[in-house]
Amino acid sequence: MSLRPADNAIGMMDGAYFTSRTDILAFFNDLLLMNLSKIEQTASGAVACQLVDCIFPGSVPMKRVNWEAKSDFQFIENYKILQAAFSKNNVQKIIDVDRLIRAKYQDNLEFCQWLKAFYEHLAPTARTDYDPIAKRALGKGGKNLDEIFLPSKGKKSKGGVSRMNKNVGEGATALRKKSASRVSSTSTKEKRSKSATEIKGDGSAVLADAELIKKNSDLQRSNAELELTLSGIEHERDFYFDKLRGIEVMLQVHEEQGSESDPEELIRRVFKVLYAKHEDNVVVTDDGELIDNSMQENMAPEVDEMLNDSDDSISME
Repeated sequence: MSLRPADNAIGMMDGAYFTSRTDILAFFNDLLLMNLSKIEQTASGAVACQLVDCIFPGSVPMKRVNWEAKSDFQFIENYKILQAAFSKNNVQKIIDVDRLIRAKYQDNLEFCQWLKAFYEHLAPTARTDYDPIAKRALGKGGKNLDEIFLPSKGKKSKGGVSRMNKNVGEGATALRKKSASRVSSTSTKEKRSKSATEIKGDGSAVLADAELIKKNSDLQRSNAELELTLSGIEHERDFYFDKLRGIEVMLQVHEEQGSESDPEELIRRVFKVLYAKHEDNVVVTDDGELIDNSMQENMAPEVDEMLNDSDDSISME
């Protein structure tokens, strides 16, 4: 799995986590044309969804984002959309939803700091065609937005993204310089250590070097095995998460359509997603449509029998 470079570059000791509350709010307000005054106002996950939509155009179904979310359940739905967008773009970031939905200052501040650093690290190109307010209008409650999601007086509804490009470029450059500085510092320490060992010039130093080389080789081998195992686990996690998310979208669409939706067809599609293999490449769109890209049916005979049994039970009812 190919991961975004910023995922592992932004650690807890990174300078991003020392960004002030004022800078975070100014970042969101200027970029997305909002009027946020508290970090806690981002706890619903809607703001994060729009930021990701700005970074990765079209990866977030903005019409499903709930801008009037008030309860924990509604917050969770927004974070599911956000996590799905991360998975779609191979962003290795697990969202601690349980902490964020409590709307506590520190938890949400750290997440917002990460979002800002991630945006600056990627340094996306200018999107002069991106209208943040029009995008919000597509979501639930988008026609009657709260004041905090509307631009403050004096700001226009277009071109908000382009105003941030200079700051974004500077932020990305600063991150690269910081990384280069760390590499240079590490290289200097290694040279000093090597010089100190050479000064000893006795047999015990040579023996110690040989032992360290062997230990380093063993650790590298173990690390490679662990990374391979972790990659496989992450791939499986994303695969089954996509299944669950796809089924959830189909059920939501079924609920929205009401009597117009066909229950039997829904059951067939749910089973199709459940028993699809990696190579089947079965995809559920944001509108609940099922796209089967496989060349032939690969479902096991027992699955067909289960489908037939479900059809018989429905017809008996």
